[in-house]
Amino acid sequence: MNNLQLPQKDMEKEIPQLESFIKSDINARELKRAIAVRMALEGKLYHKISFSVMCK
Repeated sequence: MNNLQLPQKDMEKEIPQLESFIKSDINARELKRAIAVRMALEGKLYHKISFSVMCK
């Protein structure tokens, strides 16, 4: 398991769902949240996630 306590197969299901959600017409707050969750599922460090989301 990873640091998010999800099995790898579940993470692989979540990322495509997040991608379609990100591409949909959503407000900026939800977009930033979805991008942060996707980055966390990809294994990015918290520092990189917070910096990336703040810059958008």
